[in-house]
Amino acid sequence: MEPVSLVIEDAERDVRIEVLVQGSGPDVLLVPSAMRGAADFSHLQASLAHAGFRSLAINPRRAGRSTGAVDDLTLEDLADDVALVVTRFGDRTAHLVGHALGNIVVRSAASFRPEIARTVTVMPCGGHNLADRPVPEEVIAAMPRCHDESLPESERLAAMRTAFFAPGNDPAVWLDGWWPESAGIAGAIGRTDPELWWRGGDVPILIIQPLNDAMAHRDTGISAAEAMGRRATYVEVDNCGHAILPEQPEEIARHLIAFLRANS
Repeated sequence: MEPVSLVIEDAERDVRIEVLVQGSGPDVLLVPSAMRGAADFSHLQASLAHAGFRSLAINPRRAGRSTGAVDDLTLEDLADDVALVVTRFGDRTAHLVGHALGNIVVRSAASFRPEIARTVTVMPCGGHNLADRPVPEEVIAAMPRCHDESLPESERLAAMRTAFFAPGNDPAVWLDGWWPESAGIAGAIGRTDPELWWRGGDVPILIIQPLNDAMAHRDTGISAAEAMGRRATYVEVDNCGHAILPEQPEEIARHLIAFLRANS
């Protein structure tokens, strides 16, 4: 069964969030990477449905049918977007899963809106320590070329290899699926003190750390897991970079489903 597209609206905040819903069972909310959309979770949604979970993959503001301001946001605003979706379904709680920029959003949601979070999963863990672990300059330079459709395909693929994919993995799967209009969302990171959100509340947390990530170093995941203590489960995945979802879909699904079953 294919996901069903629904739009959840908050008229007071002038926000509409498109959600792709698939499966039945405990709710698992999925937040994508910067300028990417819910479709990135298609394989994972199918795996979750087969395992007995209902997944809610969101298109962030200005991706897909989602609307809303993207300038001057804070991570509390994005946490409220997550809470808007979660509270419209089931028992009004969900397992929160974030990919790349989504890892920051779900940790913020669990911190600012703890009543909605059953667990948190991040893939990878990063973004809270940019002062100590800044993104390499060559990666920053490559990122805007990844989605620039005016460039030759070969140049875009080279940029994606630099920023997102491990050596030997095919980045062509990400030639489509970009939503540059949503780029302003990432600015929320700089407007919110990391001390307020980086721990992801106090629920169980799964950290899936890719070993070939040009943006989020392995040490970031390890140190975060150590700081979070017994509530953290830490796993490493080889042969994948920051893209992780299209690079190692089976392994990602296996680790996530095992964690969800242990904490449902």
